[in-house]
Amino acid sequence: MSAEPSLILLTRPGCHLCDGVREPLSTLARLHGLHLDELSVESDPQREEQFGQRIPVLLWGSVVVGEGRFSPEEAIARVVQPDAGLTIR
Repeated sequence: MSAEPSLILLTRPGCHLCDGVREPLSTLARLHGLHLDELSVESDPQREEQFGQRIPVLLWGSVVVGEGRFSPEEAIARVVQPDAGLTIR
């Protein structure tokens, strides 16, 4: 049995966009029984190269479900209702 992917919010210290999605994502994740981890994009050179200019980035496993200016509600909906016609990038 494989474990479900986890939600990972990639951030950077001092990022105002990151600050704006952190609490809504945390609340929505809890409401849907999901766990949200936060990682600094600066903690890994490969992650910095891949996502550094796109933060905040919300990952569901390895799939990007939100980046930059995104709606926390729509990003979580992509995870909890993947067949609702929402496109996962």
